[in-house]
Amino acid sequence: MKKKIIYYRDELNDDFASAKVEAKHLPDNFKYIRKNVFYRIGSFFAYFVFAKPLIWMIMKIYYLGNIENRKVIKKAKGTGYFIYGNHTGSMSDAFQPNLLKAFKKNYVVVGREALSIKGIRTFITMLGAIPLGETFAEKVDFITCLKTRINKKSSVMIYPEKHIWPYYTKIRPFENESFRFPISLNVPSFALTTTYHKRRGIFALSKRPKIIAYLDGPFYPDQNLKPQLAKQKLRDEIYQAMIERSTSIKQYEYIQYIKEKTDSQI
Repeated sequence: MKKKIIYYRDELNDDFASAKVEAKHLPDNFKYIRKNVFYRIGSFFAYFVFAKPLIWMIMKIYYLGNIENRKVIKKAKGTGYFIYGNHTGSMSDAFQPNLLKAFKKNYVVVGREALSIKGIRTFITMLGAIPLGETFAEKVDFITCLKTRINKKSSVMIYPEKHIWPYYTKIRPFENESFRFPISLNVPSFALTTTYHKRRGIFALSKRPKIIAYLDGPFYPDQNLKPQLAKQKLRDEIYQAMIERSTSIKQYEYIQYIKEKTDSQI
């Protein structure tokens, strides 16, 4: 089978997500934290009874997924924490963090497009989606929501690359903005690096690669530095950990990415 090729220009801003959903504004009455008892009961069943077992089956059977070095998560016992990962799949990236802990809910910071599909917004939030705020009030509520989840010792997944590059085997450069959260809350962070490998045995009938993710950390905020310097340091530490993981392992390039030449290079 001929390998698919994707041409890109901008590692920071190009997006190759298969599903193109227009990001809509959040409704005026959107609540980041809902205290309604019926919503909370529904959220429990949606996540732990319905989604969690289904996610496990999809990750194990469809993706042959596994997370290595999970033991390091024990070093963050008794506190909430952030997880930063490379953004290389829409469904797999949404599902994978939920394999880390069986009886604890994981939250994922998402773009507004994740909540823009009519009819499933409530269900998506029940599964742990935290949409980025657009207005000042939404941004305040977003920060409050993060603090609440972390204070309840939950994990929050962030994809600092922002845009999806399916099955990309390298780590793209990313900004330091999202690293202000663990700095301000003074909590640890982890790096979750997704890698891709050829299937073996009977599973080789499918050319789609299997997923192995590696967890590294914890990485702690340097409280001796000013916030701007501290978030850059934390960003660099996590970025380097992801680079080392992705380059130290032989990966299977299911899709080839080639950078287009600019007019000045032609």
